Amino acid sequence: MLELIILFWFKIEATKAARQVLIHHYNVKEVQQILLGYWQKYLSLKEQVPTMPTMGGSIMVHLAAMSTAFYEELAIRDKSKEEIAKLFYNIAWKIYIKMGKLSWLFASLGSKSNNQKLLKATQLFRAFPFNSPSYVWNDVSTRDNVVGFDCVKCPVAEYFKRNGLSKFCAETWCALDYPLAEMWGARLERSGSIAGGAEKCDFRWSVDTKPLLK
Repeated sequence: MLELIILFWFKIEATKAARQVLIHHYNVKEVQQILLGYWQKYLSLKEQVPTMPTMGGSIMVHLAAMSTAFYEELAIRDKSKEEIAKLFYNIAWKIYIKMGKLSWLFASLGSKSNNQKLLKATQLFRAFPFNSPSYVWNDVSTRDNVVGFDCVKCPVAEYFKRNGLSKFCAETWCALDYPLAEMWGARLERSGSIAGGAEKCDFRWSVDTKPLLK
């Protein structure tokens, strides 16, 4: 039941964000048709969504299916692959902002430094929805002002690869991690991503080591 509620929340937020972005490229009627078409495509795709061992992983793969449906709906219209990726990026970022702000708020509780706050924020995301064993993470040793870990299994990247949309995934889902880091007052460095063809996503988040201001 909780999974359905969360997916419904994402549907509402995605619809709202899509209207705000698409209205600059299509008229009101066309936007409505796109939203209806994308949802119908998702309902068809969801029957083939693989079962995940965690609710977080299941939600993420269903969101990947929704993203695929959105891509397919715009692909039959007048937009190039690059334009579709840019539109989806802008839509998804509006949702990422809300998710990121919530994690940052919780991470602030009891944190005494920016580095500790960043560590908590990334741990929250890795606890849900990007949690094991759907995702597989390896912690790595880093400098004091860097939070580092590798993702060696990503069900979202696997889903997009099966659907021939790895590049779309890298240009949207993966790329959104960078502005998320900036929103958290940090900088993300990553040499590659699974969706981009690498064996792992190597996350290195760096932040100012100064104590938090009271």
